[in-house]
Amino acid sequence: MRFSHLAMLVLLPGAVAAQGTTMSMDHDQMAMPGMLTQHAKDQVAAAKRAAADLDTPEKARAAGYRPRFGDVPLQGEHWTNARLVLTGTFDIEHPPILMFAPVDGRQKLLGVAYAYEVKQDDAIPDGFDGAAMWHEHPALSLPGKRLVMTHVWFVPSPNGVFAHDNPTLAFLERGLTYPPDGWLDAATVRRLALTLQLAQRPAPGASRVMRGPPNDSLVAVLGLQRDAVDSMVPQLEAARRAGKKARYQAVAVTIGNQADGIIATIKQLPANPISRAFLAKLMDEALSDSQAAKDSKKP
Repeated sequence: MRFSHLAMLVLLPGAVAAQGTTMSMDHDQMAMPGMLTQHAKDQVAAAKRAAADLDTPEKARAAGYRPRFGDVPLQGEHWTNARLVLTGTFDIEHPPILMFAPVDGRQKLLGVAYAYEVKQDDAIPDGFDGAAMWHEHPALSLPGKRLVMTHVWFVPSPNGVFAHDNPTLAFLERGLTYPPDGWLDAATVRRLALTLQLAQRPAPGASRVMRGPPNDSLVAVLGLQRDAVDSMVPQLEAARRAGKKARYQAVAVTIGNQADGIIATIKQLPANPISRAFLAKLMDEALSDSQAAKDSKKP
């Protein structure tokens, strides 16, 4: 059914299909808050106002939004309104996606995303003034269509309000303090944040990307990997509180080095080979540390 496809249209970021004009864009190159025009700042404020009455999962569900794909690392759980995605027209008053994450024991609205299904040859919808970075989801698009998206963060985002990923989420979810300025470079912060979120257990009632039975032996392996990360978090916090920069850096790198092993395990979790291949493809898109953005204008 078409709606079942739409359930998968959102929400795992990926590289743009190699067609048309593209340019590479690393996360730390995305629009920073100080680079926003006044019009863009006004638009962000309008997006916040539009989402103010949708700030709980209950309100979101009543308004027609549904959760997809669980807590995506560095992006939160995306609640999607399929009807709005299908319009293909940018409407700041009606964000098609709400991004929630568990903070202090409750689901908190951390931002929104504007995602639209457009025809293959159509331009990206006119949207935020100047600075917004649109990305695409080729693995989740319907045949002959493109799924284009831009995020708008309501919480601090080191890579800017429109950033693809937001490492702040990992620290918010665990109740940790963000690394002190100058202690870690951007790549190390992202790797640390990614691992902290990959090691999180799903919140009760959260949506899930995987369908069908898992490989029980790998479930056990994943549990041990998560336990190993959890055991190092107190060391990280102790080093921060003591002002021991070198020790903090060492623990952060050690935690970050666990990411590849956890990712490999999660990719193999589905017992069904078709589900396993699909999950691996989605994860590769979601966890890419760079992405391509198409020119929003046709030649």
